[in-house]
Amino acid sequence: MIVNIKEIESENIDLAMKKSDKIIIDFFTKWCPSCRMVAMNLEEFEENHPEVLIIQIDAGEYKTLTDLYKVKTAPTLLFFKNGNYLDRHQGFIETEEITNNKKELWNRFLF
Repeated sequence: MIVNIKEIESENIDLAMKKSDKIIIDFFTKWCPSCRMVAMNLEEFEENHPEVLIIQIDAGEYKTLTDLYKVKTAPTLLFFKNGNYLDRHQGFIETEEITNNKKELWNRFLF
């Protein structure tokens, strides 16, 4: 499921993270072409992985969260499992890269 931060409100991001085992947080900006391509790839990824919650956050609009997660560039993807931070990816990423690289990462962490 893909949700925009406006749908869950920034105050409830912790609650959303507790409800889902696997989460990708996508920090983007409206003016960034790479961000739009990553968003399309995340939509494709989500079709095959509905168990992953994808939260999209406009980095320009939500500076508090951008600072909290130390996001310096867009697009930036943050990966969480069971509420624990696993990894980040900055810049463009293909759908296959998300699936293959991150599946190994998620499976490696047994909590």
